[in-house]
Amino acid sequence: MLYWSLYKALLNNGKAVSQTNKSYNENFIETFSGVNEADVAGGFIYVLQSKSDKSEIKSILNLYKIGFTKQSVESRIINASDQPTYLMADVKIITTYKCYNLDVSKLELLLHNFFGNACLNVNVFDKQGNIFSPREWFIAPIKIIEEAIELIIKRTIVNYSYDFGSERIVLK
Repeated sequence: MLYWSLYKALLNNGKAVSQTNKSYNENFIETFSGVNEADVAGGFIYVLQSKSDKSEIKSILNLYKIGFTKQSVESRIINASDQPTYLMADVKIITTYKCYNLDVSKLELLLHNFFGNACLNVNVFDKQGNIFSPREWFIAPIKIIEEAIELIIKRTIVNYSYDFGSERIVLK
């Protein structure tokens, strides 16, 4: 009875205690992380750098591959030196993003379109002599790639474009 009297008095003053600091902090941390057991992992977006010995690749500053995989990135790149998509060379993992509740291939396509004017234009030959034109390599500073991913997270990337000449993200 006393509890309800106190509660009613607090409500009359426009305030009420409905949650303890401990439960509030736990709820905040759970909500802030944005991921819980109901979320579905869609895969990984990754950014790689080539370890190619070829001078035409080695000489390109800020050359990164943006891709996605449903398996671990380490598993995906295990035979990189045998695959034209990796420029027939080993690669270094720069960063990875685990994605939840979305179509990761669409996210990859969005990033590829965003950096489209900075796409590497090169032909690569596999070990059998077949020619390939990998379309997932872009010339852009890593901080710009990370900034573009932040814009996707904020859902504002459609308002921006990548200016290859100045290596900046600009408002459209």
